[in-house]
Amino acid sequence: MNITSDKKTDISPALLHKKMLQLLSSLWVTRAVGTFARLGLADVMEDGLADHAAIAAARGLIPDRLYRLLRALSTLGIVTEPTRGHFTLTPLGRLLSSHSPNNTRTTAIFLNDYFADMWTHLDDALAGERTAFEALKGAPFFEWLARNPGEARRFDRMMLEVHGPETPAIVAAYDFSSFEHVVDVGGGNGSLLSAVLAAWPNLHATLFDMPEAVAAAKRGEGGPLPGVRFVSADVFTTPAPAGGDVYLIRHLLHDYEDGDCVRILGNVRGAMQPQGRVLVLEAPLPSDDSPGPGRWLDLQVMLLCGGRERTVEEYAALFQKAGLHLARTIPTKHPAMTIIEAAAGSRGS
Repeated sequence: MNITSDKKTDISPALLHKKMLQLLSSLWVTRAVGTFARLGLADVMEDGLADHAAIAAARGLIPDRLYRLLRALSTLGIVTEPTRGHFTLTPLGRLLSSHSPNNTRTTAIFLNDYFADMWTHLDDALAGERTAFEALKGAPFFEWLARNPGEARRFDRMMLEVHGPETPAIVAAYDFSSFEHVVDVGGGNGSLLSAVLAAWPNLHATLFDMPEAVAAAKRGEGGPLPGVRFVSADVFTTPAPAGGDVYLIRHLLHDYEDGDCVRILGNVRGAMQPQGRVLVLEAPLPSDDSPGPGRWLDLQVMLLCGGRERTVEEYAALFQKAGLHLARTIPTKHPAMTIIEAAAGSRGS
């Protein structure tokens, strides 16, 4: 008789209990990092303060309690404590400083505000029609942002922090030299289009998005946009700008359910040149059971706006419904970005 040992069943009850408590206490980590960011403690430390009492005085905090926060954060690699009571900011911790380029301070704060409160409505989202955000705030997310321009600007800043590092990876991974006209659908403040034009200055370009996003692009918030044509409209109610031979759709489709995605893609299909391409710029879910953060982001967009993350096969199905077909996928040097290229017509037509 051949007896094998299943290592999964060999885990002791004590280790399982410890693992569960670690999972349940993850909220503590998120809140502590968010508080460190919101109070601007990284800024204070970058200004030269290291003694916990001096850092506390700079922000009007109780020294002993701040010491305990910094001591806990040292277990995460945010700070180190080379001598008792004196702390040094690490390269990871500098990402929470407003002085640091490519920092994530706004993101850390945002994810501890109503984005965190939204998760208290996960039960409602699983059982009802409304998103968790709508249950929390009384309006769908993008409608709420339109009514709260200050929050919209803060959200845009978070999106820049989260997705900005993907931009050079996209430009490096894809050859735009065979195209004449690039259209960025839902292009926001134009940061991606600006980078593409810097690398391929002979391209004609159009940015297509809601009026507030186009206004930000015109102000130069995403970088220079020489010669760009701006189209202010809703991607659902207005046909995509015609005549493009490559259309960029970055982190847009994951905000919506399948029917809305097919509408967006169908509008693009009707506007593009016969030999054109559509580049869906996302982080697709793995098709197997390999782990990945996308499964958690899937829940986040479900709660926020009713969207979903998808596998490459699921994107291919959307393409087919919109009169496109999957041409290829192109990895980039950024782990959260894959270029999913679609072409006009059904494969083999």
